Amino acid sequence: MTLVTQAISFLIILSISLMLAFPSKAIASNLNNNSNLNSLQEKVAKGYSDKFCNGIGMGISKEGAMRLTINENRESKFNPSLWFELISSGKENLEKIDEDRLAEVISRQIVNECGPAIGLSGQEGSDLFYNYFISVRDEIEN
Repeated sequence: MTLVTQAISFLIILSISLMLAFPSKAIASNLNNNSNLNSLQEKVAKGYSDKFCNGIGMGISKEGAMRLTINENRESKFNPSLWFELISSGKENLEKIDEDRLAEVISRQIVNECGPAIGLSGQEGSDLFYNYFISVRDEIEN
């Protein structure tokens, strides 16, 4: 065996030994996964809010911008901020995202980013947009 192969073998054995010796780290990993899932959810929501607000900024109607946004975001491959996630875990982590919770985050981000342009602000505006988003999403999916 070459020195490089021996070093790699040693690192692998050391890593496995540490994982077996300190199983409590697995619990921290689950907490970290929740944090990663929340971060991923924020990235997905940002893709929606950016597209929607850009559409509104270009003069597209609220309904047109919403339909365009939903249709464009149906495929995660069209969101460059998700490309690393798709490469590292495929769609596995994306499928773990709760759709209703995602809709809440999307609504909050849209109202924060371009709410005044569509006459919405604050929590009440976010709640109104959430209901609108859900109705359009459900209509498109059915």
